[in-house]
Amino acid sequence: MTINVVAVTGCAAGIAHTYMAARALEDAGKEHGFNIKVETNGSIGPENVLTEEEIANADVVVLASDVEVEKARFAGKKIYVTRPKVAMKDAKALVDIAMKEGTVFGGKGTEVGNITLGKTSENGFIQHVMSGISYMVPMVISAGLLLAIANVFAFQRDDLGRLVAWGFDQSTFMGDLMFHLFKVGQVGFLLMIPLFAGFVANSIASKPAIAPAMIGAYIANDAGFLGTDTGGGFLSAILVAFLVGYMVKYLKMVPWPKICKPLLPIMIIPLIATFLITVIVKYMIGTPIAAGMSSLYEWLTWMTTTYASSTFIIGAIIGAMIGFDFGGPVNKTALIFGTAVWTDTVAKYGIEGANFVPGTAAQAAISVAPLGIFLASKLFKNKFTATEKVSADSAFGMGIVGVTEGAIPFAAAHPVQMITASVAGSALAGGLVGFFDVKFYGGIGSPLGTFVGYIEQPIPFVTWILCTMSGITLTALIIGLWRKPVTSDNGASTTVSDLGDVASKEVFKPEHVLLDTTSKSKAEAIAFIAKEAHKLGYVSSEKQYAKGLKARENQSSTGFKDGMAIPHCKTKAAKNAGVFVVRFSHPIEWETMDDEPVRTAVALSIPAEGDEKSVEILTKLTRCMMNDQFRETLNQKDSKEVDLTISAAIA
Repeated sequence: MTINVVAVTGCAAGIAHTYMAARALEDAGKEHGFNIKVETNGSIGPENVLTEEEIANADVVVLASDVEVEKARFAGKKIYVTRPKVAMKDAKALVDIAMKEGTVFGGKGTEVGNITLGKTSENGFIQHVMSGISYMVPMVISAGLLLAIANVFAFQRDDLGRLVAWGFDQSTFMGDLMFHLFKVGQVGFLLMIPLFAGFVANSIASKPAIAPAMIGAYIANDAGFLGTDTGGGFLSAILVAFLVGYMVKYLKMVPWPKICKPLLPIMIIPLIATFLITVIVKYMIGTPIAAGMSSLYEWLTWMTTTYASSTFIIGAIIGAMIGFDFGGPVNKTALIFGTAVWTDTVAKYGIEGANFVPGTAAQAAISVAPLGIFLASKLFKNKFTATEKVSADSAFGMGIVGVTEGAIPFAAAHPVQMITASVAGSALAGGLVGFFDVKFYGGIGSPLGTFVGYIEQPIPFVTWILCTMSGITLTALIIGLWRKPVTSDNGASTTVSDLGDVASKEVFKPEHVLLDTTSKSKAEAIAFIAKEAHKLGYVSSEKQYAKGLKARENQSSTGFKDGMAIPHCKTKAAKNAGVFVVRFSHPIEWETMDDEPVRTAVALSIPAEGDEKSVEILTKLTRCMMNDQFRETLNQKDSKEVDLTISAAIA
């Protein structure tokens, strides 16, 4: 059977190993008959970007990268993380290992200090709950929108346009249609909690747990079955889901007779689990949970209707939690709470009596951090590097559709700054929608949501935009005022336009072909390269450039094959992008793909920022390095031929 592989490659500088690893994986796919697509995250940005369909169809995801790769889009897929040089040495072996040892990814993001950014908790609780929510969300949105649309037609007006009653005039076609749409929406809300419980249990113990969990959650929310005034709500569904999930998990471990095994997943285990959870709900947990949830929601409703300021405070707390860890457990807890309050109060009081505050606050805050970063990059251009501006544009793309995780790269680099700005702005947005009694029925949690979705607000379309933009603007101002201007080596503020004739210096000239007759070790070779690059005027500090080259080698060797290496680094010491072909009279011991000593080095000086065109040229050169004929030409003695070859590669 042909396997489908997707991969992402990237290296620290985004130049050499990024493309070499990609080529190695692609060549292995052609040679050994597996389908593969490789996305490269080089200095010029992502190329050959993987689509959702390609990821969904993949049997394994290989992340061969020296830099952090955002894993959120690979949730639920088998992932194997390694470094580019592993792919370069033996790509086929890497794919084989990935298929055997890859693990299914269920969380997001990365950790900064003691704060988990965009990553669910290690014990799996949030993972299982979020799995259930992911299946429930489409039903929440569709049912909520149907209820909201139908609700508009339910208000009866007199001849003067005054609201006099709520109800549907079924004597008209439109009234009858809206009455039934409202009923359909109610069915959706009735089923969403059992659906949620079923897929939480499925996350724990797979398919045999779905039916008993759905039945258990349904009866736990049926006041008639329990003999109470109300059901147990979202909390009972979570408890039922985990009880059933682990019950089924342990039932599957029982050494059943062989004759029973075909019936285990479809009859025996679901039957036993359904019986047990029915007894537990009816006689143990159903009544006390229902009473507790009823008291909680009555208190919450009383607070929001009695004290006007409480809606701002509750909304601000939920918003601050959403903005705290960029899709992590605190964020998800707030999102779950907001969803639970809304769904449970809809079930108890109907859509007209539902408590919208926590859920609406969560949606208003969810896009504040990434959109705040984007706005800051536009208002404070001199405080963002060229790379950061590109990342800020990416953050906009995620934020505008309500994805908080777009802020993670900035939070990883500046955690205190970003958390402070995000919490402040998110709290403001959440507090304002609570104060103005905005009601989010469904749609996108960003300013765009006022057009894509249904939001009830005092001033149609406008209030939501003003509330969310207030939070976004506050976040942007805190980020911009906190940051210092981007500086060059001498401390002066630097932009691309400030580079003048420095930026226009040629990347390669004939005098860049050098002969090193003295170096006998990698350290000596690096020192020679740094010295010559400084003489040629491409680096401001010989010592700093050498230090950068050594650091790059310590991270991952730049040795290639056929006696070649590509030493390079991004550094502030690099005034210009440059290419230097260095031939060594003595073979240099250098960790290479074929374990051969290095006789030719193609060294690169890469400015840390502000010279994107030159970086693109260097990327072209790196791709050429993967061509056998190209390497053979660089290894020959005729320097004129080398000049022509390099010049053609970077043209």
